[in-house]
Amino acid sequence: MSLCTLDRLITIFSPAGRLYQVEFAAKAVNRDNRTMVAIAGVDCVVLVVQRKPLSKYAVTETANRIFRISDVLGCAVIGRQADCKSHVHRALQEACVFQHRYGYPIAADVMCQRLADINQVYTHDANIRPLACSIVLISYDLQLGPLIYNTDPTGVPIGYRACVFGSAMQRGNYYVDSVYKYNMSKDETVKLAIRTLAFALDKELRATDFEMAMVTQSNPYFHILTESEINTQLIRMTKGRKRKRCC
Repeated sequence: MSLCTLDRLITIFSPAGRLYQVEFAAKAVNRDNRTMVAIAGVDCVVLVVQRKPLSKYAVTETANRIFRISDVLGCAVIGRQADCKSHVHRALQEACVFQHRYGYPIAADVMCQRLADINQVYTHDANIRPLACSIVLISYDLQLGPLIYNTDPTGVPIGYRACVFGSAMQRGNYYVDSVYKYNMSKDETVKLAIRTLAFALDKELRATDFEMAMVTQSNPYFHILTESEINTQLIRMTKGRKRKRCC
């Protein structure tokens, strides 16, 4: 087999031990030019995703990247939009089957393991290409506390306390590494998530620039914030900065 054909096959390793089709899928995720941030506090998880500008005639709600999987589980996706929608639809199916079979909602870690298994199978079969989608799942578990899990085309499920994925991943992770604390309150976690995205994108954020969702210990139901609620959070942050300057 000539070397030039190695990048055409999903199931064949190159001489360097790499699966090029999986790497191509990972690059396609970054080509989406979006960034998502997930931060876990002591009793909450906050999820923020960059919103790309659309045509003024487009319906914004049809291009969302944050979805509710069940009452207590939600996700954010970046990558090719068709692949993301397919991945979310599969997650909804898995959540319904789990709820029907066991009588309680599926947790983020279990769902992530299942989606990672599906992604890994796609690297085995030559007639199915890997999905160009990176998904972050969040939930609040009564025993385990706040949960953040991610899986991508490689099929590896990984849990995080804080993470940044997408085109501005390096800048975002640099900021999180320098600021993150394990005992942050809900307000501190919200501020850190928004400031991380702002630092990663190097711009002042408005309510129309990103989507936001959260789960908390007091309200474990997955809540997607409206634009007015996001604007309220931004106003609180602005007032906090003014108070610090006055002091």
